[in-house]
Amino acid sequence: MNDLIIPNWHPLLVHFTIALVVTSSVFFVLSKIVAGKADTFALVGRWTLWSAAVVTILTLLAGWQAYNSVEHDDVAHTVMKTHRFWALITAGALFGLALWCRRAKEVSVLLVAGSLVVTGLVGITGYLGAELVYRHGLGVMRLPDSSGAGHSHADGGDHDHGEATAENEAHEHVDHDHGAVPPEGEAHDHADHDHSGVAEATVPIDPAAISDAFLAALQSGDEQVVDKLLADDVLIIEGGHAQSSKAAYMAGHMKSDMKFVPHMTFEILSRETGQSGDRAWIVTFSRSVGTYNGKDYDNNGREFMLLRREGEDWKIALIDWAEK
Repeated sequence: MNDLIIPNWHPLLVHFTIALVVTSSVFFVLSKIVAGKADTFALVGRWTLWSAAVVTILTLLAGWQAYNSVEHDDVAHTVMKTHRFWALITAGALFGLALWCRRAKEVSVLLVAGSLVVTGLVGITGYLGAELVYRHGLGVMRLPDSSGAGHSHADGGDHDHGEATAENEAHEHVDHDHGAVPPEGEAHDHADHDHSGVAEATVPIDPAAISDAFLAALQSGDEQVVDKLLADDVLIIEGGHAQSSKAAYMAGHMKSDMKFVPHMTFEILSRETGQSGDRAWIVTFSRSVGTYNGKDYDNNGREFMLLRREGEDWKIALIDWAEK
């Protein structure tokens, strides 16, 4: 089912909940201001309310499934919990209102007021859900010709998702490509590198070698080398998402990248480098092929990396990963 429609059952169903709840409130209000059709409007309001309650059961189940499977980072996780809290409050109020309406012989002013309150709760919950999609990119998959690489996580911190599986906790790298990793036969040689400590981590002077070293560190899970290579204020952009510091990346996306990258084989298609004073840049186009969590990947990507000289070392100041 997930392969059929990804986690989209929840946003699909929630539109019915929203439409039915709002429609019910409208007809309840009309039943009080249009005397000639009060009974008709009240009847329509009742049935749309009851229909909303039934659909909401399915909406909640789909929402719970999405909560436990959609990949996300720490910031999105906090919003997810807030969205879940308001969703449960709203559903409880809706079920209570539906039961009240079922037992009431007539639609009272108090019941109409209750329907408006529930509509307001639906609006709050819907807004938080929209934040998750449009601000945090949850459940968003890249279109074939888009210029970004959608990035979402489930391994960015202390997440408690009940029965979530290991696959659900893994990073969802749909069409994700770290372009700078060299192909087989050209892999960065770590034989002479000692990654036992930050101070001992070797930082190449050649900008292209820094790009290779960074991706090789992701492959080997070497957090110390990543820490050594990145500038404190590094900006890492992937699709519509950005990490604005080394601390943010290392606390979130890096951990998921280190799970995904080792499963890929990379082939460099082309690379350009340049340098001007204390700045240097690398643009790498590559193809990545592999299997991760039962999914096959075959993607072409572009990596742009900007380097800045700090003393005797080169630091990565900007990384922009995108599908090509």
